[in-house]
Amino acid sequence: MTLELRFGTGVFDTSAKVVFGRLANAAMSVALVAAATCFCQGCLVVPVRAPTHTNGLSGKMEKVNLDFLETGKTGRQEVAEKLGETDTGVMEDRLFLGRWASSKWGVLWAVGGGYSAVGGWNRAWARHNVLVSFDDRDIVQQYHEFPNGELVKQLSAWVAEGHGQPLDLSAPIEVAVEHRHAAGVCFPGTLVLGNDSFEFHEDGLKEKHNFKISPKQIKDLSLTTIGHGDKSDPGYMNQTFHFTEKTKVGGKMTIQVTAPTVLILVKYLAQTRAS
Repeated sequence: MTLELRFGTGVFDTSAKVVFGRLANAAMSVALVAAATCFCQGCLVVPVRAPTHTNGLSGKMEKVNLDFLETGKTGRQEVAEKLGETDTGVMEDRLFLGRWASSKWGVLWAVGGGYSAVGGWNRAWARHNVLVSFDDRDIVQQYHEFPNGELVKQLSAWVAEGHGQPLDLSAPIEVAVEHRHAAGVCFPGTLVLGNDSFEFHEDGLKEKHNFKISPKQIKDLSLTTIGHGDKSDPGYMNQTFHFTEKTKVGGKMTIQVTAPTVLILVKYLAQTRAS
């Protein structure tokens, strides 16, 4: 009986990497054959180095280089010019927050069953952040590069140091978000941030998930480890609220947001807890 092999399309989108592409294809062939002939039924995953790709907030960009940053020397204008493609749009006089996604490797995968095997190649992505704080002369005061999971922690520390304009909670602030349901589907909704109340209104579900609680019933806000969506896009992320008691969405709530929204939520939690 003839062994049948079917290959997924590659992600090599530049003719300058033809040699690498051929080597990767050859490696994939070996992996597929090994999976099909050695395991007959099973799967095989092989990590493979790949040409570096970097995405900023507006798409593909050159590799991010932070070597030019010097505390007490580098000015805000230079930061804006050299890191503009990573700018998240956070509107703070003394803060620049950049985000980007990079990929240096991927995985070859193969699934064998009987006398056939299928496989492909998927690029792996990591998201990065840089927080740059300026003094009153618009000179870099400090900066930190950190992984995606530390975004809330780093912004919380920045706010705790007394930086940034506090939120005006004399009237509730409305923030548009995407509510991620357990099935992974997102629905648009609105957070209403009040000085003594935290509300959520979801569109189109007849108030099924609407609720109102005290902000003091919010235990914390953290990056969720699931449902990151398109990891090659650094613009959006999923953050999860954890509550001290169950609401109409349960004991926690995951929302898809942008970095400016995360800063608003970090400020909101800091101010309402302090009061």
